[in-house]
Amino acid sequence: MRCVPLVVFLFLCAMAGTSLPAVAQLLPSTPGAASASAASAPAAPGAMLTESERQDAETLLRTLSDPTQRDQFLSNLRGLLRAVPSAPTGGEEASVRSDWLSQATQSLASLSTGVLSVIGEMEQIPEQLNYVAETLTDPFTLQRLAWTVVTVLGVLAGALLAEWITIRLLAAPRRAVEARQSRSWLVRALLLVVRTILDVLPIAAFALVAFGILGFAEVGFVVRLAVVSVLHANVMARLINAAGRAMLAPRTPALRLVALDDEGATYVYLWWRRFTTVAVYGYFLVRTGWILGLSQSAFVFFSDLLGLLIAGMAIVFVLQVRVPVARVLRGTREEPTNFRRLRRHLADFWHLLAIAYVAAIYAVWVLEIPGGFAYLARASLLSILVVVAARLVYLGLGRVLGTIFKLSVETRVQFPLLEARANRYLPFLRRVGQILLALLVGLVLVEIWGGQPFEWLGSLRGQAVLGRLVSISIVMLAGLVVWELGSVFAERLANRRPASTRLKTLLPFLQNALRIVLLTLVGLIILSEIGVNIAPLLAGAGVLGLAVGFGAQTLVKDVITGVFILMEDTISVGDVVELGTHGGLVEKITIRTLHLRDFDGNVHSMPFSEVQTVKNMSKQFAYAVVDVRVAYRESIDEALGVMAEVAEDMATKGPLAESIVAPFEVVGVEALEDSGVWLRGRFKTRPLGQWNVRREFYRRIKGAFDARGIEIPFPHTTLYMGVDKKGNAPALHVAQGEMEPSRPAPAAKRRAALEEARTPGPIIEEHPGAKERQEEDALLPALEENPR
Repeated sequence: MRCVPLVVFLFLCAMAGTSLPAVAQLLPSTPGAASASAASAPAAPGAMLTESERQDAETLLRTLSDPTQRDQFLSNLRGLLRAVPSAPTGGEEASVRSDWLSQATQSLASLSTGVLSVIGEMEQIPEQLNYVAETLTDPFTLQRLAWTVVTVLGVLAGALLAEWITIRLLAAPRRAVEARQSRSWLVRALLLVVRTILDVLPIAAFALVAFGILGFAEVGFVVRLAVVSVLHANVMARLINAAGRAMLAPRTPALRLVALDDEGATYVYLWWRRFTTVAVYGYFLVRTGWILGLSQSAFVFFSDLLGLLIAGMAIVFVLQVRVPVARVLRGTREEPTNFRRLRRHLADFWHLLAIAYVAAIYAVWVLEIPGGFAYLARASLLSILVVVAARLVYLGLGRVLGTIFKLSVETRVQFPLLEARANRYLPFLRRVGQILLALLVGLVLVEIWGGQPFEWLGSLRGQAVLGRLVSISIVMLAGLVVWELGSVFAERLANRRPASTRLKTLLPFLQNALRIVLLTLVGLIILSEIGVNIAPLLAGAGVLGLAVGFGAQTLVKDVITGVFILMEDTISVGDVVELGTHGGLVEKITIRTLHLRDFDGNVHSMPFSEVQTVKNMSKQFAYAVVDVRVAYRESIDEALGVMAEVAEDMATKGPLAESIVAPFEVVGVEALEDSGVWLRGRFKTRPLGQWNVRREFYRRIKGAFDARGIEIPFPHTTLYMGVDKKGNAPALHVAQGEMEPSRPAPAAKRRAALEEARTPGPIIEEHPGAKERQEEDALLPALEENPR
């Protein structure tokens, strides 16, 4: 079945060659018909000259026939040649250059001429068909046509028979080669070469027999050219398909060398055959038409149309394989991050680049740009080499930086923080190297494709732009260095005092302030370098600053007060403080406000501008001051002794022993009140422990006083019965009986009270989340300080 189109095409060539009047004179006649051939061939309608063309031809013929006129004509031609300047040599500059734009314009004009020529020839088709019909009525023409068809069929039959015999003879070796399996790439390559040779041998037999028979056959010159062109197309297409089968091996996966599955190999080979068939047969078809009388303009037009068809097929193929190729380009996750990112970006738009490349090739083909294909091939090859070289340089740069920043074991042991500090800049240097390398590769690629960026950079304007870019880079680098120094300083402070909440609050604020200042300065300098007048910006910023300063005085006061409070280490997160009428645990500090949570769980938010006095109960130590009252009849020394005993017992054992950091201080009699004597003492405790110590002491002193019979005074009530108008008091009825004398408390009760005084009581956390805090060095040193 694959030979049917070939037979039909050869028959049409033979028929056209024997029917067209323009070429019928070149065909040999069959025996006995030579004398009548010329007489029976009428002139073609399209071969007649117009009246003006006939007159021009006759004038030229008379000029060339007369020696005097011929010499004058030649003299005029020589003068014309001397008047036209010669083409510029290699060492001279051409005054007029023919660039690609003019060539493209000429190509478009030729294309338009071709379209008009095709339209004109299409208009003559009815006349040509009528002439062919009249020609076929001639017996001599029919005899030549029959002879040509029989000869062509004989050539084709002999060639196909030779090919069939060769295929039958090579069938067994071919099956043996295809059945052979091997894991070795070299063995498979050798088997594939043998299989390809077995595929080419039948094609060679077909070509040898076809051209051999055609050499002995008596056919016309034009028909011979047409048949030879078709045979060339058939042989060439089959050889190209054999090469595709050798590379892809669609039906023999055991011999396949490329990394494709069966479906992928079959799909690619299908498109291979499509491109081969359209390109080879299309070209030879157009060329055969030109041989059989197609005009040059029509030949160019159909060639361009064939190129457009192939370009459209290539675009369709690219769109169909867009997804699988993108999947391959994305690669695996094990690859380096930056290279994988580049491949992922390329996978998203590779098909657009391929379509643009196909369009460029077709434009070069249609416009007939001189050296266009060589330029595309050279630029493509150089682009691939540049990208590969950039990839190698990037890998080498990564290894060099890794080697430079790699420290020895002795150095790491001696300076443990040096490696971490050095590796902090390694990603930054890699990023800078990537940016510079990408910029250089982009400039080189633009230069390869004719952009001439380096020539522009060498000009005055390019140098000015390059100088500004260098200035901007230096400013940005200086800003980055200042930022890094500030970050290093902040990091060292944070590492030196990791538990300092003051630094945790101040450092982010100071870093943000530094970042804003740097961004503002660098931004203004960059705007100035690119030619923007920053004077109005500075004036506007000043006016805006004044407006904000006047309108946000309270906000500014809050911020400034908060900064100084934090720098002086007056308050920190985790402290228990009293600010005026509010007190509690400091949960959060911003640069403007302070958040307290009191004992009842209420949160108080206070701006720093409202903080007048600060009472901090979390620094270094605290005093638990205890006040005890006894009756006037009790011994003061005995009561103070009992207080000291209870305090000593609390300080030596029990859960609060660690909270008491110094012996109990007996202050003595604080005051003589109406109902008793006021005694005072105090414990020196750890921060935040004073409340539990005070509660525990009160609980125990109550039991100790009960055990010793020491009375704790409480309010007494005096009953007044009143008097009548005469001043006499009413009679009071009093019960008669003996009063029992007061007896001391039973011994069991005293023992219970004493035991209660020695047993630890419950302990709670006054402010959950509060932290003990030692005094830190203030960022603003004190002018004078009283040593404790």
